[in-house]
Amino acid sequence: MEIGNKVYLNNIDQIDEKSHINIRVLKIWNFVRNNKVCSIEMIIMDEEGTQYQARVFNQNFSRFRHLLKEDESYIVIKPNMAAVTNGFSYTGHKQTLTLDWKSILKKCDDFSGPVNGFMFVDFNSIIEQTCPKDTFFDVIGHIVSFRPLETSNPVPSKHYIKVTLSNLDSVHLKVTIFGSQAYQISEYLKNNPTVNFVVIVMQFLKLNIWNGLGEAKSHFEVTKLFINSDIYEINEFKNKLKCHDNFGITEKSITTLQSYSSSYTDDFKGNFPLKTICEITEPIKEMKFLLVASIVNIRQNLPWYYEACKKCGKKIIPVPKTNHSYTNPEGISETMVVECTNAQCKKSEFQYIIPINVQDCTGTIGLTLFDREARRLLNISAYELKKIHDAAGDSDALFPMQLNVLKNRKFGFVVDITEYNVNNYNNIYTVLRVTEDMSIVCELESKIELMSNQSVSLNQVALESDDVVQPVQKDVISQTDESFTPSTVDKSTATSPCKISGDLKRNLQEIYDVDSGYDLSSTKAKRKSTAEETPLLIPKIEK
Repeated sequence: MEIGNKVYLNNIDQIDEKSHINIRVLKIWNFVRNNKVCSIEMIIMDEEGTQYQARVFNQNFSRFRHLLKEDESYIVIKPNMAAVTNGFSYTGHKQTLTLDWKSILKKCDDFSGPVNGFMFVDFNSIIEQTCPKDTFFDVIGHIVSFRPLETSNPVPSKHYIKVTLSNLDSVHLKVTIFGSQAYQISEYLKNNPTVNFVVIVMQFLKLNIWNGLGEAKSHFEVTKLFINSDIYEINEFKNKLKCHDNFGITEKSITTLQSYSSSYTDDFKGNFPLKTICEITEPIKEMKFLLVASIVNIRQNLPWYYEACKKCGKKIIPVPKTNHSYTNPEGISETMVVECTNAQCKKSEFQYIIPINVQDCTGTIGLTLFDREARRLLNISAYELKKIHDAAGDSDALFPMQLNVLKNRKFGFVVDITEYNVNNYNNIYTVLRVTEDMSIVCELESKIELMSNQSVSLNQVALESDDVVQPVQKDVISQTDESFTPSTVDKSTATSPCKISGDLKRNLQEIYDVDSGYDLSSTKAKRKSTAEETPLLIPKIEK
């Protein structure tokens, strides 16, 4: 077959039946849904270094699956094009190249373009969030510290390792690596403890914003990892690194930091009392407590995100801005812009505020899951999810279907009853920590069962006769974890089997601005209040 003129990806619209494209497959993976491979996904590059997303749908697997391999070059004749509809383009283009029934694929032995097609970005552009937000980017640096592999999540693809990279200018960048790449780098560091410096290239990373600063993170199985590989880019970086006397490279070593999971584990190891839902439906006192429950649903018609300041995390508010016309001095207009309540901040971002209902064997209650824990469970930022949600044309009154992955999963929670809850009789509490570690969840469930058995034992009364029942005054038990303090109280004055206070670490009033106080409890009688309307809860901050 005669091959016509060569066309490049930047001019893909000019391709016709007689022309062709020379490409190199940089990355290839399967897109799986409901345990079924729906398509073969690729990131390809032409000889000019332009990258494009490409795809083969399952009806054409038999024609192309055996031919396509990563790091191989091909001639493509008669490709088709399809629109990007999922709200995120891997390469920034609005179309993807597809191979269908009429497309022809041949091996290319004279591909003249780059080998790996790296597109490195400066560390400062990531930290300051000026790098591309909606496409992938690449980084190169040497590891200065790392935290051990985190495997508490039962889903292996969500196991992760956190590393800190340094570039040639000693700028440090935090990177979170998930799934198989996390195991790959963990094994390398474990098996090479005497290596003074480890240079890595990470290709196809995404921007992640944490506490107002930009970081990088891997993206499922798409990301490629090169660890001290014998490639030009890493060898060149090592040579430059050795020339920098200020690095003291011969004496340098990699620091192993404490695992994040240890602090999470400590929070579930007896620092706070363990409760069931029936014990905490009334916000009697400020306290933090442990709870084991399953998420049964996400409440509809409530915000699942809010707009917060990137720098400090505080809420942003709309303010009027006066616009002066230079051509017409008398022409003055006014528009609304958003500004942080902190005058020193200017940028904003979306953060999670997910209203969930959780349930145990004693009842159901509402909790609020904020950005830190929600992002850790969902592995996607609120900004990214909102972009997908908007692209699908869904209403903001409905939560995205991606949040459904939280439902019917059992967690251990550290929950906070704040001064705001008590003063406003509001029993929608804040989640401080979440764990799905089965060893922790099972241990907490065993404690609950033990507490339940002891409570039954304490309230059993032996009768001297089957015919005569003596009136018995029951004790109200004040209980903290496995310690019991019986105290005789008149039944009419006993409102709760437990009243435990704890020091405040997080105040819900720092998250909400309350326009008026009112009783928001759905299960209890309203307390007296000077306010006449339901309070407007305005998201403020998550610390």
